[in-house]
Amino acid sequence: MTRPAVPPRPRLQRFQPVERVTPRVVRSAAWLWITAAGLQLVGSALALTEARALFAGVVAEVAQGFPAEAEATRERVAVAVLALLLGAGPLIALLELGCVTALNRGKRWARTVLVLLAGVAGVHAVIAVGGLRSVFLAGLAVASGIAVVAVIVSFLPAARVWFGGGEKR
Repeated sequence: MTRPAVPPRPRLQRFQPVERVTPRVVRSAAWLWITAAGLQLVGSALALTEARALFAGVVAEVAQGFPAEAEATRERVAVAVLALLLGAGPLIALLELGCVTALNRGKRWARTVLVLLAGVAGVHAVIAVGGLRSVFLAGLAVASGIAVVAVIVSFLPAARVWFGGGEKR
């Protein structure tokens, strides 16, 4: 008994990756975030050039507020305040840059994190500009304003499709 001829298998089509084009609104938001992060980095770096003057100013403020404390304690407090205020700017900027890459990939969580980072950057700018006397720290305030604009742009209706428009990702 002979077996019937088996028909040849059809060739499987290779799947071609679909190129997703980032909407202009999302690209604009990403560039605004990059600009804000760059201003934060530059402002913090330039403020470090005035570190001695800032240190003296903080020591004077601490001495005025706590006259009974020893000089060494005042200096330690001044170092801690400067490290916190000048070190937080670059840290926030690096976190923003990391989230911008996720924003470009369409990750919805990145928008939420960037909203929180914009709030933290705003509070940091208010504290740093109010507590330290440096012209360069004005860049932090400008960067916070740009970050707020970037948040608004990333939540425009044209960006909703890029982030899933209500679908789970």
